[in-house]
Amino acid sequence: MLQNGTHVLITDLDNIFNTYVPLVRFLEEQHDIIHAYEMKYPTNLYQQNGFVVCAGHQFLRASPATIVYMRDEVLGDCFKVNNCDDQVRYNTALSNLHMQWDPEPTGDDRLKISSTIPDNDGLLVEGLTGSALLANDTTLSIKIWNRDFAWRLRSDDIPEKCPPKDTNWVAMPTVSDEHIIDKRMNKVWKKIEMFRVWDDLCRGIPRDDNTNVT
Repeated sequence: MLQNGTHVLITDLDNIFNTYVPLVRFLEEQHDIIHAYEMKYPTNLYQQNGFVVCAGHQFLRASPATIVYMRDEVLGDCFKVNNCDDQVRYNTALSNLHMQWDPEPTGDDRLKISSTIPDNDGLLVEGLTGSALLANDTTLSIKIWNRDFAWRLRSDDIPEKCPPKDTNWVAMPTVSDEHIIDKRMNKVWKKIEMFRVWDDLCRGIPRDDNTNVT
């Protein structure tokens, strides 16, 4: 699709869109790729770089830099070595390129989540922009959305850590048994129930508990 000139928005099926945002807005920003933050996987790259991006939500501009980056850095020889974990591939590619980030993500003055939940504590909040020179001397420009705009945390911290309604575009809440009424639910139904929990606690839309699947 990129090679045909089609810009691509990639998003997981279980992401929740809360506000309409025209996609042309992302083209106007002139970045090749826009990522959302993940939490802390892969752990080694999180510890090394101070953050990781989410493979489950991103905007790809159909630019020469994007095509080279995806082909040579992200995909590379992953099929040959039978190791195509997209989360690992994206973050390894960013790490290998030695991106020049603004602001510097490891700075002591960066705004971070403060939480008693280990998976959430210390995560960056503010967005970043960065660039790197690719092998063909093409400059790659990348942006990372701020966490309020593209929200990704463990749901144990809601409603305290719900994003602002007026600035949140998409949310990627993980399942938290603390908020699930019927603990017998399997993984799929827990995810569906998490959508109801999200609407109730973060969007102010009361759920009908009689519709819970048992």
